[in-house]
Amino acid sequence: MPWRARSFWIAAAAVAYAAFAALRASGGRGPAWFALTGLPLLLALAFRLTAPLVDRGRAGQAGHAGGAEDRIDPSARSAARAAVTGAALLLATRTGPASSSLLALGNLGAAIASIAALWSLSRMAGLGGLLQPPPTARRLDAAAFASLFWTIAVALPAADAVIPERAIGLDPSAIAYATTTAALGALAIIVVALVRVRIDRRLELGVADRTEAALLFTLTALSIGVLAALAGVARPESLLPLTSTIASLCVAISVVSGNPAALSRALRVTLALAALATPVALLAVYIVHDSPLRLDAAERTLVGLPRTPLGAAVFVACAACAIAGLFAPRLSRRFAPEGARWLRGLDAAARAALHPDPDTAMEAALLALRDLWDGRGPARPLPRPGLADRPPSPVGPALYRLAPPERVTVDLAGYAHRERTEIPQRLVTLADDEPEGVLRIEVLEAAQVRRAEVRPLLAWLEERGIGTVAAVRDAIGPAGALALPRAGRRAPMTLEEVEGLRMLADRLGAVLSAAGMLARSREREMDMQRKLTHAETESDRLARELAHGEARRRGIAERLARPARVGAYSPAARAAVEHIERLSVGGRPVTLLSGPGIDAVAWASLAHLASPRSGGPFTLVDGTGGAEHTLARWRDPDTSPVETARGGTLVVLDAHVLPADVQDEIGASLPDDVGLVVSVPQTPDVLVAAGQMGERLADRLGDRAVALPTLADRGEDLRALSLEQLARLGTRLRGRPLGLDLHALSLILEYPWPGNDAELAAVLLRAVLVTEGDVVGVRELTAIGFQAATTAPLTFDTSDLAPPAPRRRRSSKRA
Repeated sequence: MPWRARSFWIAAAAVAYAAFAALRASGGRGPAWFALTGLPLLLALAFRLTAPLVDRGRAGQAGHAGGAEDRIDPSARSAARAAVTGAALLLATRTGPASSSLLALGNLGAAIASIAALWSLSRMAGLGGLLQPPPTARRLDAAAFASLFWTIAVALPAADAVIPERAIGLDPSAIAYATTTAALGALAIIVVALVRVRIDRRLELGVADRTEAALLFTLTALSIGVLAALAGVARPESLLPLTSTIASLCVAISVVSGNPAALSRALRVTLALAALATPVALLAVYIVHDSPLRLDAAERTLVGLPRTPLGAAVFVACAACAIAGLFAPRLSRRFAPEGARWLRGLDAAARAALHPDPDTAMEAALLALRDLWDGRGPARPLPRPGLADRPPSPVGPALYRLAPPERVTVDLAGYAHRERTEIPQRLVTLADDEPEGVLRIEVLEAAQVRRAEVRPLLAWLEERGIGTVAAVRDAIGPAGALALPRAGRRAPMTLEEVEGLRMLADRLGAVLSAAGMLARSREREMDMQRKLTHAETESDRLARELAHGEARRRGIAERLARPARVGAYSPAARAAVEHIERLSVGGRPVTLLSGPGIDAVAWASLAHLASPRSGGPFTLVDGTGGAEHTLARWRDPDTSPVETARGGTLVVLDAHVLPADVQDEIGASLPDDVGLVVSVPQTPDVLVAAGQMGERLADRLGDRAVALPTLADRGEDLRALSLEQLARLGTRLRGRPLGLDLHALSLILEYPWPGNDAELAAVLLRAVLVTEGDVVGVRELTAIGFQAATTAPLTFDTSDLAPPAPRRRRSSKRA
């Protein structure tokens, strides 16, 4: 923002002081009020427009050459702001009456504007590339020379205003002559400095356009100012400083303008408008000043104003200037480089490159470019030693491709010709590094003195009559180059023409990319078809393997769940199965309250099979194992049980015996795609109160738990469980299933089974080992020391969940 800069407030204070002085000298009336309020605002706008691109949020608007880089010298921006300040200072003094003090301030403003313009001219930056500004470009001799003229023009009226008693003998015409001389001298110095820069830096893109625009703007302002002074519009000492200031502003604006090509277009319109409107305006001034009519003798109009031919003359002049403005754009095309022929040709080629077919677009673009050389005799290039005996190269543009290495040209009939030719890679690289990606042969000729490596490239271009090379890029990188003949041009390409060539090269890059895509499309299609067939086969195989893996994992879980499903006829067993399945279907963690000897793995398998992850891994962790007590194992991405259980269920047996840090790790880091089933002897809140379970794991488990039924509560299931165990043990040990007589079953039903499943399996195994027949009876049970209980059985405390189901026993008669 301008108000954040200290220089803005200094400039605004100086302008406000001059406006206030003019207001005081005019007695508080007149246009000085507008200068006091409006000029600081205009100054703020000027500071805003001359700020760097990044400060204005326009860093992304730069083109190919600069990207987001601001190449304008900061001192040039400061000089442009100083020139605007000087112009505002001069305008502020012109709003007051003629006096020595205001004249001194006005001349000071014109001096600041002129010196600042010359300073900015010496700090003009190019667009980069091979050419670098010569050391003489930064000399300030012109600014120092101009300061000598303005020193006298400022000192004389200042002395008359400050020390009038010593300036009594000073002739007023001396001040006028000094002001006129200083303004004309400053204009002459600006013109000479611009001509010198134009000669020294004519090949630098951007610099030549800026310099030419500033020079023509200055000459236009000088011509109009001198003609206006001769026509008597105002006195020379009043008009010429204003002309010098306008010319200085034009120079400063040309130096800091962000788009030099826009200066060329604005210059053409300005010249056309000045050529049409200036003669009309001067003629109107001459008629007004030389009219013999008297205003007091004229007839009055309806509003009381005098009716004279002067008003009609002014009205006709304004109307003629307005009509001239309408014809200015059409006339401006006449001021374009070489009659705008190259711009029109490049634009036509760029439009031709938009054809949907890549080959047709390439041929049409090259044919449109060839039209620039057809119809006029090619200019003979400058002879060089060693090239006089070589045959001349055919005139016409050519498109060089890198892959495949070939040159594409078109003949007069519009047919394309392709020949295998390689363009030097270094040449394409140099062209791509140049401003707008365009390398001109004049640049190589100027750079060969300092850079010997470009001389072979220059010889290659001269041998083929190429004058300009534009890098052609596709989506990956440089894809080739567009070469234009050197013949047919009398001046180096301007920035506006280079930008047009850049646009054409970009479109040809898209054409080459599309052509390459079409050339490789069939090969890619066949390759993709093969890959698709292979991918479909592989996908089917992987799908079968995945389904087989899920079925295999589900089968393992079903085999593990068989002990819980066999003989689940008792109300306690059915209630536990339904509760487990209800919790598992919703994906909630399942807490199994397991008593001593109960097969918790079988009930956990039921939970896994009822969950949405039944086809995933079924990972078992025994909390009593020492290997599971290491926190590093749970955090290892390769061996962690949490990682191996992804997509399935993690079962932790006796989770309450795990260390607290391991419990916290499970409760905090368990992912959402892993189901959790734990077996504990008591509810989580009781274990937390006893210090056997961490709060994180307890919060993860929640307050819902399933009490696994003991064998004492499953009297209806003991017969089926015993027969299923005897059948398996008999088949394994005897080769045939074994049975159980009624008296032995009665003993089993009467026993409380404090060891639950584990004790029942041990008793039946011992009985099978001593059984000689096909039925296990009371004799075999007595032989192993088994007898009916005479004391109350051990029970598992589940009072915190629900009262235990009443124990039901079956008599031997029911068996």
